[in-house]
Amino acid sequence: MPLTGALRLCLACLLLCGASPKPTCDPGACPPCPEGDPEVTAAPPGTGGCCPPCPAPCSCPAYLRGDCEMQGFDGGLVPAGRSFYIDFARKLCTCLPSGDVACAPLCPRPAPACRALGSPVADGCPRCVCYDRDEMAVPAGAVTTRGSQTCTCPALGGQLECGPAGGEE
Repeated sequence: MPLTGALRLCLACLLLCGASPKPTCDPGACPPCPEGDPEVTAAPPGTGGCCPPCPAPCSCPAYLRGDCEMQGFDGGLVPAGRSFYIDFARKLCTCLPSGDVACAPLCPRPAPACRALGSPVADGCPRCVCYDRDEMAVPAGAVTTRGSQTCTCPALGGQLECGPAGGEE
C-alpha cells in the first residue's frame, strides 16, 4: 500500500506541474538592442526572461576602418544589421549577425558583350560607352551632336554612328 500511495502522489505532482501556467514569451516586448552594446538585454518584467542576447557588433577589417569611422562607427565597430559604403558608394557593406562584414556591389554589371566600357555618369559605375573625338565617354543608347551631325552610341557601345542632323542624307 505505501508503494501505491507514492505512485499516486507522483502522478498528482506530474498532473499539477503540467497544468500550471507557463510563462509566455512575447518577443515584441523585448527592448531594442542598444547601439554598439553586445551585452544581453535585460528582460522587461513579465517576459519570463525570454529576450535573446543582442548580437555583437562587427569589427571593421583594418583596410575598411577609415570608411567605418568616417561614417560614424567609432572604434571601427558596426552594430549588427547596420551598413556603410565603400569605393565611392559603389559598394554597400553590412554587419551580419554572425559578426562578419559582407560587401556587395551596387553597380549593375555591364553586358559581357560591351565593346567599350567607361563611367560616363557621376556614380562611377562602369557602363557600355562610345568615346567621342575628345575621348569623352558617351553612354550606350545616347544621342549627341558632332558639329552638324547627329551621333548615336549603339546599345553595346563601341563606335559612334554619325549622320546628318535631323536624319537627312
